[in-house]
Amino acid sequence: MVKRILVAAVLVLVAVVFFRHAATFLVVNAPDHADLIVVLAGGDNDLRYWSGVKLLQDGNAPRLILDVFAKGITFGNPDVDLASDFVSRTMPDRATVCPVERNSTYDEARYLEKCLQGSGVKSILVVTSAYHTRRALDILRRRLPQYHFSIYAAPDPDYFGERWWQTREWAKTTFVEWQRYLWWLCVDRWRRGLVIIAN
Repeated sequence: MVKRILVAAVLVLVAVVFFRHAATFLVVNAPDHADLIVVLAGGDNDLRYWSGVKLLQDGNAPRLILDVFAKGITFGNPDVDLASDFVSRTMPDRATVCPVERNSTYDEARYLEKCLQGSGVKSILVVTSAYHTRRALDILRRRLPQYHFSIYAAPDPDYFGERWWQTREWAKTTFVEWQRYLWWLCVDRWRRGLVIIAN
C-alpha cells in the first residue's frame, strides 16, 4: 500500500512539473551571428519581421529573407506582392521575400532551400514565434542539414506566454503547439518523401 502511494505521489509530482513547464519547454532562444536571417511564415508576421529587422540592424547578419505564403490574399492583393513592397520600403537592398506554397514548417524547409540555391549561405539565424522555436529548429536541422541553424524567439504576448495557464489564448497556443510537436516527433520526422516544388 505504501509503495502504491509513493508511486502515485511521484506520478502526480511529475505531472505537475510537466504541466507547469509545458510552455517553457517549447521555447528555444539561442541566436548566433549568421550569413542570413530567415523569418518564417505564419504566426504574427509583423512581430516576427520586426524582430528580424532588429537582429539585422544589430549586426547579427548582413541580410534577411521573409518567408510568405504564396497563396495568401489580403484585401484583394497577393500577400507576396504586399510583402515584397513592404520589405523594399523598410529594408531596401537588405531583405527579400521567399514564396512558400504550403502551410507547414516541414514543407517550408524545401521552399526555403530553393530560395537559397546559389546564395553561398552556410549559417542561418531563424526568427519565429517563441512557441514555435523548438519544433522549427528540429525540423530545419533535420530537413536541411547542409546549413548551420540558430534561432531567435520572437515574443507574441497576445497568443503565448510561458505561464500558459494565465490566459485562454496562451493555453490554446501551448496545447496546439504540443500537438504539432508530437506529430513531428512521431510522424513527420520519419517521412522520407520530399515535397515536390514546381519550377
